[in-house]
Amino acid sequence: MSSTATDAPDTAESRTRLLPYFLILFGMSAGLASIMTLLAELRSELGFSEAGIGLAIGAGFGAAFVATLVMAPRADRGHAPLLLRVGILLGIAAMVLLAVGDQLWHFVCGRLVLGFALGTAGPGARRTVIVADPDNLGRNMGRLGAWDVGGFVVGPMIAAGLNAVGGFRLTFWVMAGLLILLLPASFHAQPDQGVQDTEGRGLRGLMRIRRLVGAFFVVAAYFVFIGAMEAVWILELDTRGASSTAIGLGLTLAALPIPLLSPWGGILAQRYGARRWAIGSLSAVSLAVVFYGLVPGVVGLLLVTMLTSALEGFGFPSAPMLVAAAVPEDRQASAQGLMGAVELATGAVAAIVFAALYDATDDTTVWSTVAVVMAILLAVGAILTRPPDGQPVRPGVPFGLIRRLFR
Repeated sequence: MSSTATDAPDTAESRTRLLPYFLILFGMSAGLASIMTLLAELRSELGFSEAGIGLAIGAGFGAAFVATLVMAPRADRGHAPLLLRVGILLGIAAMVLLAVGDQLWHFVCGRLVLGFALGTAGPGARRTVIVADPDNLGRNMGRLGAWDVGGFVVGPMIAAGLNAVGGFRLTFWVMAGLLILLLPASFHAQPDQGVQDTEGRGLRGLMRIRRLVGAFFVVAAYFVFIGAMEAVWILELDTRGASSTAIGLGLTLAALPIPLLSPWGGILAQRYGARRWAIGSLSAVSLAVVFYGLVPGVVGLLLVTMLTSALEGFGFPSAPMLVAAAVPEDRQASAQGLMGAVELATGAVAAIVFAALYDATDDTTVWSTVAVVMAILLAVGAILTRPPDGQPVRPGVPFGLIRRLFR
């Protein structure tokens, strides 16, 4: 984490070493997206209530939350490849359970297992990407985000097509098959050569690091928006008269700019400073969010959403980079796992709060409130992540990578 380069050569060896982590997160994200796409189908085919589906979704979030906290520190002790293998095996088991199940508890267990799988594999993958090639930190974090979000882009299209051909069971069987095909890649994952947490500190003391706490405020600002999107955005499209096809297309269009632009966003964040880039891009998102409740019609909402998604794509890698810069190499996975817990907790609370607010008021009130909350969190994050001497660093000045990221 002490390199001074910001545009180091991107080697084939580096890409090959990180590819298993990219592929497996892509496959698991596609599996999760397929579940989200088929929620209405499960409700109609199996007679699940909305409360039952909510229970299953909540179980998945809860399992991912626990896994990120419990499993992430193990990656700092050199076990990232093992966690990747455990994650994909759990993902396969979850998809098989969903494919054969016909009762609510089957679906709850399947979603719980998949949540734990995602929480197990994710922090280890992030640590490896961070410490494996610090000179290309921004580019590689952008690529990781691109593959991860790419699964959410591709997953709904695959799920919709397979469901039309053979129903939801075929979809889950195919997703299980996809993960099985990716299983050999997990055995090619190489352990990183970074400094390990030989003392077994895990999460201890992390919340006393001021800049890390500030980075978490920045992350929370983004996931306030994500939680509101999940709870309100689709409902508002439906209220405005969008068909299921239009909603599915809207989901794809909304996510597509993120994987396309994330690698560029990571490079720019490393070049100009992750702190500046994260706070700037999310501030722009918070301004765009206000228009969600002002533009009329389905097309207007989709256009503003695509604009916001482009801003997200450029800023997507910068918040994890800000977290990475706040801790030494031997705490990377633990910090990223704690970041994942912040993401899940913030998104869940935001979804509940803004769903209730939407039910009581209207979309204009919801999105204006989202923007205000984001602005407050970003302001706190900007203060806490400020360099100790308070002096900005001009682009191009050869300071260490950590100092550059906190500009």
